[in-house]
Amino acid sequence: MSDAHWENLRASEIQSSAILRLLLDDVRDLHTFLEFLDGLRADREEADRKEASSPPGPYSSWNGWKNNSIATFLESAVACVSDKLRLNQAFLASENPWKAAASIIYAGKYYE
Repeated sequence: MSDAHWENLRASEIQSSAILRLLLDDVRDLHTFLEFLDGLRADREEADRKEASSPPGPYSSWNGWKNNSIATFLESAVACVSDKLRLNQAFLASENPWKAAASIIYAGKYYE
């Protein structure tokens, strides 16, 4: 993989993370939760388009997606929260329920 390709992959992850983090930070109710989900969907579609035209190569991905199937996505979301709860039983306990749900779903994108 060329240095330029690697830099493009990394830039896509940074940009994706910034956009999704803004949407996640804004989640407070059903409407903003759905906006977050739609943003996550759009991000995945963009990653799929990029992958079709320029495969990322092994051990890398467009927009920082670590899990490409719904099964591994959900497995990673559960694993992330389970791991964090082992370290801090109060993890997400005081969070708005809509934002907590969005945070759990977002973990499915990046947690391995």
